[in-house]
Amino acid sequence: MTKKAKIGVNGWFFCRPFTGIGRYCINVFSELARSYPDLEFHVAIPGRLDEETDKSLRYQDNLKFELISENMALKSLHPGLSKVDWETSKLKTFFRSKGVNLVHLPYPALYRRIKGVPVVMTVHDAIPWTDERYRRRGPLSAWYNHFSLRGAEQADFLLTVSNSSKADIMSLKRFDYRKLEVVYNASEFNDVPSMPEENTKRLLEKIGLKSDDQFLFYMGGFDERKNVGRLVEIFLQEIAPKSELKLVLGGGKVLDNNLFREIETHSPRLVRTGFLSNGELIMLYRRAWAFITLTTREGFDLSLLESITLGCPAVVSDIEVHREIASDTPLFLPLSDSNARIAEKILSLYNDIDVYRGLEAKTMELAVRAKEKYSWSKTARQIGEIYLKLLQC
Repeated sequence: MTKKAKIGVNGWFFCRPFTGIGRYCINVFSELARSYPDLEFHVAIPGRLDEETDKSLRYQDNLKFELISENMALKSLHPGLSKVDWETSKLKTFFRSKGVNLVHLPYPALYRRIKGVPVVMTVHDAIPWTDERYRRRGPLSAWYNHFSLRGAEQADFLLTVSNSSKADIMSLKRFDYRKLEVVYNASEFNDVPSMPEENTKRLLEKIGLKSDDQFLFYMGGFDERKNVGRLVEIFLQEIAPKSELKLVLGGGKVLDNNLFREIETHSPRLVRTGFLSNGELIMLYRRAWAFITLTTREGFDLSLLESITLGCPAVVSDIEVHREIASDTPLFLPLSDSNARIAEKILSLYNDIDVYRGLEAKTMELAVRAKEKYSWSKTARQIGEIYLKLLQC
């Protein structure tokens, strides 16, 4: 290439770094820009980047951000309407103005194509297309999911994040397997130094924990499929009365989520963090007695991988993608078990220090293998090779 090829990027989730897709975008595109200096990335964002995200991306000369504002009149009617307008109209105008040679949509967005410009789309999972709960969210959500599926069908190439997710996508019988490739997520915490004890104590106190507290740590979203309501119920009714454990719920949407209007959350054993910086997140993984999730479906589960790479034992729902990521290392909890039975398995681990030490040792062994298998540099190289093939075509 005699001049830099231009990649247009839908950067909606760069402004939402507390989400899985947001963290995917930040890590993938910063690594792509570093690994492919002959590619120029033009990223449209609907709002300002937060300070930590801006600082991590600022030094990349070939990663260029431009603020493309939403239609505020539409947003006042419904936030979903302005998002649809931003994706279908404003993105196309922006990409055309930049003369992009390829478009990457890092989630199944609505998008009106520019003739002759190939589209790569990352489909993290098929859940919005296959889970009835997403159809019950309202007519706009159902309409959006229907047309995002059609957009995925029309993309020139699809990326997904696990073999489990690939199988779900192919089960729809609407895609060409030759145009779908698994490109794994990775942990951004593969090589981080230990934090001084004084700093750790200060951060724990900020969150509402003492340095000697033992706690289960959940980090993730609060969609119905994440099963956080059941996790809280099991903890408060079955685990808290029989142990000294606390449950820490991490995530940016914790404090205002509808879940907590339905579940009693005033127990001092239940800690809600709100948004966590990377430093706070690393510290909680490292200090947790165990990472826990009872999620029913995932395309990947970045939080599980992060917990493993930081040496945190995991207690997780027995779903296919968890075994793909972590093999047989975690304590697996069948979701068909009763609440009492799930609690019994967790408490059995809690009360047997030898078994727990064995789980810690297995997790540390898995961490070494996971760091070799999953890295953002590998992810970027794999995606970059797909870009180059499409650009040459």
